[in-house]
Parts: sequence; C-alpha cells; structure tokens
Amino acid sequence: MQKYLTFIAPYGLLVSLLYMFGYWGEVRINILEYIALGDVVKNALYPLLYSSIFLILGMIIGNLFIFPMRMASADSGSPKLQNTKYKWIILSVIGIVFLVPALYISLFETGGYRWHKVAMLVSLPLVLLIGRAEFARGYIADADKRVLVVNILCVFLVHAYGWGARNAISAKNSSDTIEVNGKTSEHKYLGWAGDFLFLWDGKNEKVVIKSKSTIETLVLGSNSRKSNSNDSKTQG
Repeated sequence: MQKYLTFIAPYGLLVSLLYMFGYWGEVRINILEYIALGDVVKNALYPLLYSSIFLILGMIIGNLFIFPMRMASADSGSPKLQNTKYKWIILSVIGIVFLVPALYISLFETGGYRWHKVAMLVSLPLVLLIGRAEFARGYIADADKRVLVVNILCVFLVHAYGWGARNAISAKNSSDTIEVNGKTSEHKYLGWAGDFLFLWDGKNEKVVIKSKSTIETLVLGSNSRKSNSNDSKTQG
C-alpha cells in the first residue's frame, strides 16, 4: 500500500494543479495567491471527476475490445500474428498523424480552449505509446488491469489543464444569473478561492473579487443554491 501512496500523492497534486492553472489561468488569476498548496487537491477533485466521467467510461469500454488484440499479438505461434502487427503499424501511423494538427493548434491558435483540443488529439498516440504498460508491472501484475489503469492515469494527466480552461470558458459564457446579498448581479460566477469570491465581468473582460466577509447570501443560477459567507469552497 505504501508504494501506491508514494505515487498517488504527487500524481494527485500534479493533476489538480494542472486543472486549477487551466481554470484560473483562463481569467488571469494565480490561484496559489489565494489558496494553500495543500488545498489544491480538495478544491479540484469534484470538477475533475465531473469532467472526466465520460472519458473514463469510454476508455473502460474501449479496453474490452482492444485488450484481446494485444493478447493475440503476444502469441508468437498465432497465425493472426502478422495481421495483428499490421494493425498496430496502421494505428501507430494514425497516432503520428494526430500529432501534426495538435502541434499546429498549440502553436497558432489562441485561447485556453486550444489545450482541450490538443489533449484530445494527443490521447490516441499516447495510448499507442503506452502499449502493454510493462513499466508499471511492479504496481499491477494483471496485464489488462494494468493497461486500463495506466491509460486512464496518463490521459487524465494530459486532459487536466484543458478541462480547466474549458470549464472556465463555460463559466464566463454561462447564461445563469446570480444574486449576491439579495441583488441580481450582471456578473458570472467563477468560484470561491480561499476567502474570496470571484465573478466575471463580461463587459469589461475582467475578474471582480469580493471578500468573503462582504457576502451574506449567494444564489446561483436557475437551480439556485443559497450559501453564506462561511462557504469558501473553490469551484471550477
């Protein structure tokens, strides 16, 4: 168990930091000025899980079809060996082709959403590169479980920053209304960070920051949720 914890702790921190930098970087806020490093994982956990649920389900389902082909390629006496090798060569070429638009997008497009598109393009080559994930055999002996877990962890890492940027863009463009201290605000809700509430002023393209001590009630969106100044949870 100890060897898993020594990996999970820094991995969780890294993924959470990438998400938080992606989210708050989209509105030009250095989130570490408002929350402690130890709070990063706690504050990023829910939006990360919410953003990744369909990707994880897709990878689990996909692995049910891909793993039998990996097993066939491992059987040197199988008459399907050559065909299986050709299939993986074709998939490798496809993976490389995906890197070209990813590089173009990262260099020539602007805005945080481009990192979400880059992550989607890079995911396939990454999965092909991981292969049977032999480097993780010391952690997970069973091959199919090892491949699935390593693929999820690596793709999760690649997508974290883009998810954050995408969610920030959605928050800025949200049609939901908010009420602060009983008054309807024209600003968009970004989230709490430490002792501060962050709102987006779309007209002036800037962030409005309010101290928790000045917030008595906060009602969010059509599915309104009322909170008080004791609610200091970071949301993204």
